[in-house]
This record gives sequence, C-alpha cells and structure tokens, in this order.
Amino acid sequence: MLLFSSQLYSQEIITLDLGDKYRITERQNLRVRINGSYKGFLYREYRGFLRRQTGNDKHYKGEYYILEDLKRNSQLIARGVDEVYKTDFLLNNSGYISIDRKFSVPLHRSFPALSFDPVSPGDSWLASGTDLIYDSMGKFVEIPFLCRYIYRDNEIYQGRPVKVIDAQYALRYKKDSYDDNDTEILGIQGTHKAVIMLYTDVSGGIFIRTDIKQEIKYKNSDNESTTGFILTWYDGISTSTIESTKDKIITRFENNKPENIVLEKKDNGLMLQMQNIHFLPDSPVILPEENTRLDELAMLLQEASGHTFLVVGHTADIGSRRSQYDLSIKRAKTIVDEMVARGIPSRQFLYRGEGGDNPVASNLSDEGRAKNRRVEITILD
Repeated sequence: MLLFSSQLYSQEIITLDLGDKYRITERQNLRVRINGSYKGFLYREYRGFLRRQTGNDKHYKGEYYILEDLKRNSQLIARGVDEVYKTDFLLNNSGYISIDRKFSVPLHRSFPALSFDPVSPGDSWLASGTDLIYDSMGKFVEIPFLCRYIYRDNEIYQGRPVKVIDAQYALRYKKDSYDDNDTEILGIQGTHKAVIMLYTDVSGGIFIRTDIKQEIKYKNSDNESTTGFILTWYDGISTSTIESTKDKIITRFENNKPENIVLEKKDNGLMLQMQNIHFLPDSPVILPEENTRLDELAMLLQEASGHTFLVVGHTADIGSRRSQYDLSIKRAKTIVDEMVARGIPSRQFLYRGEGGDNPVASNLSDEGRAKNRRVEITILD
C-alpha cells in the first residue's frame, strides 16, 4: 500500500494506491441500549481481503468475513453467525468508491476521501460518502452523508510517521414511501468523529479511529442507542511475499505428498482440502488415526507465518440442515484447535461451517458421503 505526496509550493497533493492486494480489518466496540435499558456490549469484526483485477488498476474484488459477539457483564450471551460477503467495486486514488448497491460490503463507501486539490495544514474540504448502518440484529440501512475533513499535519504515531486528518459527519435518515428499505427501521440519527492516520513510511497503511453515537427508531416504537468506537486498519499485502509463500507450500506438498490432502489454487488463495476425516459419529471429536495427517497439515501451514487461514467444515447430507450446520462448525473448530496445539497462533484462524450445502460428490453412496465429510483450509491472500 502506497501513499503518494507531492509538494506544490507550501501545499501537498495526497493520493492513494492500495496496491494489487490489500486487507481491511474493522473492529466495532459498541454499548447497546434498548429503550434506555442496557442490553450489552457488541463486538463486531469485519476482515476484508481485496484483490486488484487485471486490466483495470481501479477495479477490486474480494471477500469480507464477519464475526459478531454480544456480551453483557463480560459474559458471552449471544453469538452472531459468521458470514462471508463478496464485493466488487471501483476505487480511485482519492478514495472514492463506485459500487453496485447489491453489495453489503464495504460498510463505508468513499470514506476516507482525500482532497482533489493541494492542501496545507489546517485546510479543509467536504466530500460525500455512504454508510451502511447495522443495528444489533444485523439489519442495515444505507445512508448518504457529507463529511468535513481537516488536514492536521505530519506527526509521529507510535514511532511511525503519519499524515493526520480529522473527519466528522452526521447521519440522518427517515423512512418515506419511496424508500426501498424493507427493515423495521424508521429513522436513524447520529454522529461519527474520526482521526485518520496515513502512514508515510515504506510499510504504508492507514489507521482510523472513529467515535460514534447514534440512535435507531423502529416501527414498534422501540429505540436502540449505541455509543462506542470503531478501529479500522488498511494493510497492503506484498505480492512477492504471497508468491514466495505459495511456492514454499507447493514445494513441501509435492515433496511429501500427504495422503488424502488435496491442494488447489483458488482466487482467494491456496486451499488445502482434507477429505474423509475420521471423527466419532455425529461428533466433532477427531480419531487418533488422524494425527499423522494433522501433523502434515500443520507443517504446510507453518510455511505461511503471518497469513490468515479460513477453515470451513462440511458434512454429508444426513440428518437435519441445522444439525449438519452445527456439526460442521464444531468440526472446523476442532481442526483449528489441533493446529493451535501444534504451535500455530490462534489469531491466524477464521472458521465457519457450511453443513451439507456444498457437496463435492453424491450423497447416495458411502464413497461420496466420505468425500463430503471434509474440512477446507484456505490460506487467504
């Protein structure tokens, strides 16, 4: 990820190039009240992996992985289902996004947006953008806004040089008869105040802290108020580092040829598929006979230090969809636990389950069902 700053007399023109691949992590830390009563602490995290498309340096595609917890008194009382959302948009070097409304990510469109004109410390500019505002139930409304930016100056943050920009905008929404919003949300109002830090060293990147305060009104007369903050990181991913990691994994795989592990190249990274894993029947408990294969898997993943691994569990189409889904999540988590026990940091893992919804073989035979009982580990890039 690169930040370009060219000097024009005493002013600067600041532009962005997010590179061929970049990663966004957004962490929302919010206190939720319903009709004035404290409901809990909502932690919601979005991890996006974006890839520039060949032939157009403004065109990006990718996926966002969403994790959500609602806690009260530091105890987990509800857990949001992990979701995966695809996205496809155009992004120019001032931060403006052009995207079809059918995509539910990214949440913040054309934010942050840089000035088209040269700026000096203290200069300000206005730029329009759009936010997707979610309530604690996962319902959202798209709201346009006008943001005021003020360029503060060059500073040092945690030992790194940054250009600092302050930003603030109000959110105002009222449902009317022409609105295509099909949720129970009638109105939203709130404020977002952000400090944007554009790193100017070789590593580059962006860090944003946004303090938010908002209130949502519903058709049934309920009010949901949230206060808290959002932390957002934009990190470039070195293409040469990714290719080097892939080469190491492919070489180790071809040399060792692990049994019943299949290696595939996917758009979002290398995928290792473990077929016909031996668990106890209808259980996430893995049998000891799988230890050798788990050791081989761990050795492959250790070649990708610092990468994020997406572990997806699958089952055969036997029993109810709910039971398949629950079991697939638990089995994916079992594989994560086995990898962590073999020395891979838990922070590198995301996991989810898809039940029997995505078979790779027929469920009409024992052989087909065995292939469908699998776990896929993608080394995200």
